[in-house]
Amino acid sequence: MTDFLYRFLSGWMEVSVSGRNVEPLISRVVEEGYRLWSVRRRGDTYIFFATLSALPSIREEAGSRGLAVKFLRRGGLPIEWRKSRRRPFLWVGLMTAIALVFYVTTRIWVVDAVTPSLSPAARAQLVSTAEHSGLSLGRVRKHLDIQAIRARMIRALPQYSWIGISIHGVLATIEVVPLVVRPPFHTFSSITAAESGKITKILVYMGAPEVSVGESVRKGQILISGAVSAPSRVQPEGSQEPQLETVMTPAEGDVFANVAHSVQLFQPFVQETAQPTSRVFVQAFLFVAGHGPWQYRGMGPVPFRHYQQRRIMTQVQYRGVNLPIKVLKIVYNETIITRHRLSRARVLALADRRATEQLSRAQKDKGPVVQVIKKARWTTKGVWLRMVWVVNQNIARPQSRR
Repeated sequence: MTDFLYRFLSGWMEVSVSGRNVEPLISRVVEEGYRLWSVRRRGDTYIFFATLSALPSIREEAGSRGLAVKFLRRGGLPIEWRKSRRRPFLWVGLMTAIALVFYVTTRIWVVDAVTPSLSPAARAQLVSTAEHSGLSLGRVRKHLDIQAIRARMIRALPQYSWIGISIHGVLATIEVVPLVVRPPFHTFSSITAAESGKITKILVYMGAPEVSVGESVRKGQILISGAVSAPSRVQPEGSQEPQLETVMTPAEGDVFANVAHSVQLFQPFVQETAQPTSRVFVQAFLFVAGHGPWQYRGMGPVPFRHYQQRRIMTQVQYRGVNLPIKVLKIVYNETIITRHRLSRARVLALADRRATEQLSRAQKDKGPVVQVIKKARWTTKGVWLRMVWVVNQNIARPQSRR
């Protein structure tokens, strides 16, 4: 290592000496105390490295012995210093780079919310609120008033009981503790029907039932009331019918009913099929700190008449930290449209599958299907299918007092 530093500081050169009796020249230079290394022979030519201080001795010995000398390469601090003096803009670039590094490293360039349980929307809200509170990108670290920024954020985001901000180089991290609010205690004056249907079961926990099993009810009708009546403990003399007392109580319970859900759709005989090809066109856009998009790839219109589109949004990260940069790629895959005529059985099967999928999505987790009714009406162009699902579901909907 010391020898390498010596060569770099004193400067070095690669020399080629050709002719007879080159060995005495090398021996003479070494005897005078100059350093030579990497000596190699190619025929009557010797190539070696030497320090710049050996240049006069090599020239003198080569001239006295009639040898041909060529200087192949030179390097080291003295050579680089001479080059820099002839190119002053190198120093300007160096000073600019140093100033840029100082400018970048003394400021905040990344703001990230690191609490694991937060949703993407909550993280974006925290970062946006921090920027509006004074923790914006490009701010000098030593000029930041962290306590004042925290106070502004707590006032703007009352859903958090604590907000912490820490600074690590160019990165500012935000940690929060969500405020858990106990839900208020509710009492309901009645239970009404959320859907129209035929009652199959009534479970009353508090209150009095207003309907019975087997009865058909309409949407909004009262099922369980919060008023309970009983004979009065003191009956007036001579009354033919017992006098009743009514007590107001909360209404709680579950009421199950068979509810009809229907869907109607049209399935044509002629079906179009999109078959993807291998041709792909990609557009790319850049978002920086919420600004953009700026397109940098895939200029011009999509070169396909028919295509399938797929969007890919990528968050740029550095060492697990989200940078304020996002890349959006839109991939267009060319498709070829083919048309073919279906049989009546195939058309009916497709219509049945589509109707079943729609009802399955709409009635998911509502209850078991107790009956399925289908009605098809054929036309010259296809079939109209009406499908009805009878679902046994809980239609009890609490109704608060106004």
